[in-house]
Amino acid sequence: MTEVGSEIRAERRLPAPLWWSVLSGVLLIVVLAGFTVWANFWTPTNVYLQDFDSYVASGLAARAGEPLYEPGVSNLPMIGGTFKYTPFAAGVFAVLSLVPGLLLSMVALLGNLFALLAIIWISLGRLGYAADHGRLAATVALSAVALPLQPVLMNFTVGQVNLLLVLVVLADLTGRDRRWSGIGVGLAAAIKLTPGFFVIYLLLTRRFRAAAVATGTFVLTVGLGFVGLPHDSSLFWSANLADPSRITGKDNAMVPENQSVRGVLARILDLGDVSSLVWVPVAAVVALAALWIAVRAHRQGRELLAVSVVGMAMVLVTPWTWTHYWVWLVPFFVMAACAVWQSRKWWPAEALVAVYLLMFGWLVSDRVDAPIVGLVVLPDDYPPFLQAVTHTLYVVIALGLFLLAALKPGWLNPRQDWGLPVLRSEPAEVSGSGARRETS
Repeated sequence: MTEVGSEIRAERRLPAPLWWSVLSGVLLIVVLAGFTVWANFWTPTNVYLQDFDSYVASGLAARAGEPLYEPGVSNLPMIGGTFKYTPFAAGVFAVLSLVPGLLLSMVALLGNLFALLAIIWISLGRLGYAADHGRLAATVALSAVALPLQPVLMNFTVGQVNLLLVLVVLADLTGRDRRWSGIGVGLAAAIKLTPGFFVIYLLLTRRFRAAAVATGTFVLTVGLGFVGLPHDSSLFWSANLADPSRITGKDNAMVPENQSVRGVLARILDLGDVSSLVWVPVAAVVALAALWIAVRAHRQGRELLAVSVVGMAMVLVTPWTWTHYWVWLVPFFVMAACAVWQSRKWWPAEALVAVYLLMFGWLVSDRVDAPIVGLVVLPDDYPPFLQAVTHTLYVVIALGLFLLAALKPGWLNPRQDWGLPVLRSEPAEVSGSGARRETS
């Protein structure tokens, strides 16, 4: 007789001696203490938590019925004085306006810290590691090491929401397919429009219900925006959403903060407003290649790799990509760290350390008005050749990871059969000792 058992999935285990668990916790505390010193140093500037402050101000404006999108009328602490996200996002940020002012900086710090820890915890789980003390210690240690990376550090510094959006999408798409799969993508797209790119991936992988759920969730949030903020919703959705200057306040795509395909082409061609006839076809080729890699990884049962590739492609092909959007590199950092630990070879470790140092949040200028952090945004007082190389840094790293994901997907993400049919276990012959053997 055949019995239907629960899904069988081999789990690996990470070492969990007491000294390692204590050391990982101490390491995170030291890094957080260092960040506190950093935060206190930059608090007098107009940079520290400036994005988080704009979220709070937008939430207050939404509650008060003040205009969010009218230039010259709105006076929000954002580029151009107007809100950059959707009306639904303004409603979400209204919750922040209810928090006492003395606690807001703590909310920003703890929110990003929770998101970083959760992203790494989920990534380790999708790589097949058991939910035990070893995985917890590794999560804490990797979070401590990842926080000083420039994209992560800048999210903490300015109080951005990108880590939370990565968490929502990763939790939504890398687990087993369920009836509500896709809600996270829809909600993330309702805050920042770019996560809607994942709907294309869902369609290509024939996850039609998840794509429909994501689209339906997004449409529902648009409707809620019209109910709560009808005038602002009309202004937002009738605006030219494809105009990058709506977000950046800049027509010059050449600045190094723009780590997108468009930005790199603008710097190579020395054209501040590079034509869409030039950059869109290149971005389309990159997107198609990334989607092909992601679909293949999905079919191989490597869902963490697939979703991470799509997330990185998303930030590559948008017209304007701030460096703090590049937190989609965090799952790759986890995958690479685990692969290095498993391989026990020197050259992968050396390569990982080299990339880590390139992405570290080096203070490259200590101007009083604003910190300039990371080699990727070297200012003009550095040699022009060095600037030209480093200003393409994240795009080059992304393309290298795409190549690695295409050629060695199993090195980054060992196969995990999430969502495949339940394995069946059949009792075999019972030996004389009464031992029972199962085949599957």
